[in-house]
Amino acid sequence: ISLISELEQIHSLNIWNKSKLKYKENEKDTEVLMSALSAMQDKTQHLENSLSAETRIKLDLFSALGDAKRQLEIAQGTWGLP
Repeated sequence: ISLISELEQIHSLNIWNKSKLKYKENEKDTEVLMSALSAMQDKTQHLENSLSAETRIKLDLFSALGDAKRQLEIAQGTWGLP
């Protein structure tokens, strides 16, 4: 009976060890995924900032273009009279 009991204990410990190993593997996978998520969030924030800056530049350029067009029309209106 003691041999059977020892075999059962060994079997239980083996199952426990396997579950512990699986837990550690899952924990490591989670850390890798969290690190990848953090990197993606950083890249997303950088892209959002870049797009925002690009939009501001475009708005400034279109505003300057509109001002230049108005000045040209004024100049042509003044200078283009017969």
